[in-house]
Order: sequence, then C-alpha cells, then structure tokens
Amino acid sequence: MKKLFHRSLSLVLALVMALTLAVPALAAPPTEITVEPQSAALTVGETLTLTAKLTPEGADTTGLVWYSDAPQVASVTQAGVVTALAAGTAFIGYHIQGQPTPSGGCTVTVTAGTSDQPASPDTPPANDRLVLSAAEQSVQAGQYQTQALHAPDAKVMNGDTDVTASYTLTYAWTENDLPMVGAETTLLTPVFLGDMVVTCTVTAVSKESPAQTLTASCTYRVDVLPGTMIEGVTEAGDGPKALSAIFDLEGKLSLADQLTKGMEDSLETPAIAGLKHVVFFPDTVTGKNVGSLNVKADTKYTFGTTGQKFADLVFTPVMEGTYTIHFMAYGTETYYGQLTIAVFGQTSPEDGAIRCTSSGFTFSGSDFTFEDSSDPVVAMVFGQPAVGSLLRDFTKGNGTPAAGERYYIDSSAYGDYHVSTLTYLPAPGYAGFVNIPVTYYTRAGQAISQTILVEAISKTTSDQFLDVTPSTVGTWAANAIDFAYDSGLINGVEPTTFAPNTAMTRAMLVTVLYRAAGSPEITVSTNFTDLNVGDYYYSAVVWANVNGIVNGVDDTHFAPDAPVTRQQISAILYRYAKFTGNLVENQGSLEGYTDKALVEPYAVSPMAWAVGEGIISGTTPTTLSPLDHATRAQVAVMLHRYLV
Repeated sequence: MKKLFHRSLSLVLALVMALTLAVPALAAPPTEITVEPQSAALTVGETLTLTAKLTPEGADTTGLVWYSDAPQVASVTQAGVVTALAAGTAFIGYHIQGQPTPSGGCTVTVTAGTSDQPASPDTPPANDRLVLSAAEQSVQAGQYQTQALHAPDAKVMNGDTDVTASYTLTYAWTENDLPMVGAETTLLTPVFLGDMVVTCTVTAVSKESPAQTLTASCTYRVDVLPGTMIEGVTEAGDGPKALSAIFDLEGKLSLADQLTKGMEDSLETPAIAGLKHVVFFPDTVTGKNVGSLNVKADTKYTFGTTGQKFADLVFTPVMEGTYTIHFMAYGTETYYGQLTIAVFGQTSPEDGAIRCTSSGFTFSGSDFTFEDSSDPVVAMVFGQPAVGSLLRDFTKGNGTPAAGERYYIDSSAYGDYHVSTLTYLPAPGYAGFVNIPVTYYTRAGQAISQTILVEAISKTTSDQFLDVTPSTVGTWAANAIDFAYDSGLINGVEPTTFAPNTAMTRAMLVTVLYRAAGSPEITVSTNFTDLNVGDYYYSAVVWANVNGIVNGVDDTHFAPDAPVTRQQISAILYRYAKFTGNLVENQGSLEGYTDKALVEPYAVSPMAWAVGEGIISGTTPTTLSPLDHATRAQVAVMLHRYLV
C-alpha cells in the first residue's frame, strides 16, 4: 500500500541499532539506594562527584536519575557531578522518577566564598546562576512516530538582573547517559515500548572569559505508548470538511475508519479495539498556516452517541501544505497518535490576515471600506467560523451569537446592527488560521461571497501580569487569564500581579459570574451574617444566592474567604448555565476516573456536565481531584472554556 509521507531516516537507523543491541538480563529494581557522601559543603564554582550504592548489587538501573531539588543552588549531571551555583542548600538525590523507590541523597550546602578571595578563572562570577524553566518533565510519546522534546527555557541571572547576553548557551542531549544528536530541540522516534530517560544539559559559557561556565540540566521521563498514525488528504478549495469525510490517499478509508479498522500492512496504523474516545493536544500542532481543526484541549471526542463526537470535528484548509496534531486514543489499550492532513491546491493564504490573541478582536467599518469603488459595500452577512465564535455586543464574557443577520457600515442609514458591534473570539487554547465566511452586499445590490482570514496567536506569558509566565504557572494559563482580565471579569491582586497559584475564594468566583451577568442591581438583603454591605462581593453574593446559583455553608454564613473546590466550581457553573438559559444536557462520563467516588452526590451531574463540555479536565488521565482547591489560574481557564 502506498504511504502518504516518507518516514524519517531516524526510524530506520533506530530499528537497525535496536536489532544490533544485546538484550540485557532482567534484574529486579533496587530496594535501597545510598548516596555517598550524604552531606557536603561547597563554595560557588566547586564541583563534587557523588556515588550511589544499590541494594542488592546489580539491581536494575532502568529509570534511575539524578536530580536536584534546588537546581539554581546546585546542579547535577546524570554522571553524578554536582556543581555549586549559588549560596543556599540543595538536596541531590538518585531515584526512579515518579516511583516510591527507597532513595538516598546528599545535602549540599553552598557558600559564596569570601570577598577578599580572588575568583578562580575556571568559575563564573559568584552571583551568576543558570536558571532553567524546569528540572524535570514528564512526556508521552508514541511508538514508531516522531516526538519533539523541547529544551527548557534557560537564562543566566545575577540577582534580579538577566545577564544571559553575556553568555553563550549550548545544549547537549543524552539518553540513559548515551549521547544523542540535538541542539535546542531533539526529535525522537521510539521503537520499543517502555520508559525512556532523556537529559538535556545546558551549558552557559562566558563571552568575556570562556573558561567560566555554568551548567544545569532538565530530565525528561518519556512514557512510550503504542503508536498510531492516521493520514488524509483534501483540497484547499473544498472548504471545511468533517474528519469523517476526509480519506486516505487512495480514497478508501476515512480518518475515523483508520482508527477503528486500521490500515492493511501497516504497523503504524493498527485497528484500536474498543475505541471509546480521543483527546487532542492543540499545543502540538505543526502547519498552523495550512488549516485549522476545531478541537478543544482536554476534551473527549467520542465514537458513541453521547458527548462531543469525533464525527462532528471539522478541518478547514487554508493553503497547500501539511497539518499535523497529536492525540491520545482510549480503547482496550491507550494509544498515542498523530493525525496528518495534506492540503493541495492553494499555495498561499489570502492577503491581510487579521491577527488576534485569546481576547479576540472587534470589527470596524473601515475594515470593509474599499477605495475607488463605484459600488461600495454597505452590508455583510457572516457565516460561522470553523473555530471560535462571532458574538454581537460582547462584554464581560458574554454576547449574542451572530445568526445570519446583516451588519452595516452605516447602520443609521441602512439597518440595525453596525459591524463594530461584532466580535470574533478564538476557541480557548487554539492557535492557527481560521476562515470566516462572509457575503458582502453592495449599494447596487450585488452579493459577493468571500472569506476573512484570521490568525489566532497563543501566548505563554501574560501581556498584563508579570507573574504569569511559563516558569511561574506553566504555558497553559496565560491566554485565559488575559481573556478574563481584558473582558473585565477578573482583576489582579495588584496592577501587574495576578497571583495565579493562590486559591480562588467563594467570594471571588461569585463576583466573576456577577460581572459576566452584567452586574445587575440588587434590591434585596441577605441573612448571611458574615457579609458587610461595603464588601466588594456583597451584591454578587446576594444576587447569586437569590437566583439559586450559590448556597451558603449554612443558613446564616456564606464563608466568603473559603477556597472553592473543583466540584464546587462545577456545581456553581452548572447552576449559572441553567440560570442563563443554556442547555446542560451534554453529560460526559466520570467512568475511568479512579476517584469518582469522592464526588459528592450534589456535584455528580455538574461534574459530568463540566467534563462533557470540556470545561474541566482531570488533574491526571485517571483522576478528577474533586476535593482539591482550585487556583485563580485554574478558575480563569475553566471560565474561558465555559464562556467561549
């Protein structure tokens, strides 16, 4: 059978190497690990080599890694070499990452040294330190398919000053201490099922004194699952297509059929037995300019009759090229997969793409005013974008969906709705190109059908808050936090401070929903004795309580400063959705979550609804953590998913 794309040479090389390696004898994991020495005192720039003794001798070392709990103080390589970087204390351990293996370590106390002691030419300035965005990362990958591992963000700091420009950064990758080819990114093609331990060691060399170096490392634990690759083709001129209507190169199997039936003579596209649902990862997309797929992060797309269905997913081509996205497929086994769509025909997108962030953009009349036109455009009717929403009179996270009405450049002369009342919002977590169908109507009555091209830009750092960065909250929250702030839903604790990792309180959450509802006037009082009329949240709590959106902890107490749990948020959003007239019939399934019994009876339906709508996802693939307190960042993400 023809293959749609050439496979990488790395796969062939990996298979050849695998066949030539000797298979080691099986050994049991260690029952005890002792590190020598168990404590050490170093000055900045000094190094120390640690040794590890395993009990029993000859125990299996698979998955064992060195780590530092304070890599900014002391880093460690996978050879056990410790480098003192800054004054402080660090624990250097040796363990099987993610498993409760008995482990030992060395407590390293680092001092800066005396000021009258000349600096060694082989060590960097005492206060310079190499800081990585992560010391450990967990990654899932699929067998027989390429997976990218991205190097951690690295910078050299002197106190609060970024001095990275004074250094040259280099990157070295190793797998179980064996060298790999790679620079800032390395591509893996796993062949065997099982875990891989990959280390990226970053070295910073002073530009003034090349002998002065800093090192730090990030360890990647790669969980290799059975892999599957599904592939289809479409024409740029065909317009949006459901995934169930996109077929392979020979026109035999749709993308859905490839998952359930597999492809003949293909190790890489097996039939997935008992397939229930798939979950896509929008942050893995390549070829964002080629087209767009209307998927949401952390959402289950089912092959049954309930929930959000795989068959309803639509791909919108933009230009010739290749679009790929990774996904997980859950059946009797769990597969890590890659969807690839080749687009043929149009070689470049339309000119003048409109760029926007998660906060979207509002049209203006000048967007549709064309020079030298004897028959100017006076109105337009918009179709629905494949990804995202068009809302009229959008404010505070709400608006009226556009449903075929005419929007005018001069509404006072021609009609009711001015085009400046219309806002486009990209789907939460989406980045890439989107086509918005539009029909222009001219003064003489001509109807001209075209499309408006929009490029949605995803952010990992907030434009407003200095404490919303990949190193403080990860890469998943910046879009939602800026959307909530720009929409007037959530303020910072200070003008440039959001406090993303602090708990969201009951009062904060109710206030956000009150603002989304338009802050209606309150004329009633409350029995809650722990509220004061002057509190910023007073009207919000009274409104929410009167309308059945939130209850007190008892008849006379609301507990405004108590943190909300994940199940409480689901229940409050569920009631708010019913209050605003939105359907809550899309019930997801809590099956597969090992802690579903912890969900209290009042929250079972709300949590199932929130899971089905993609508003809330598991804290891990198998846990919901319904009793955990939610942070301000997590609540911003949930609200973003609900409102847009």
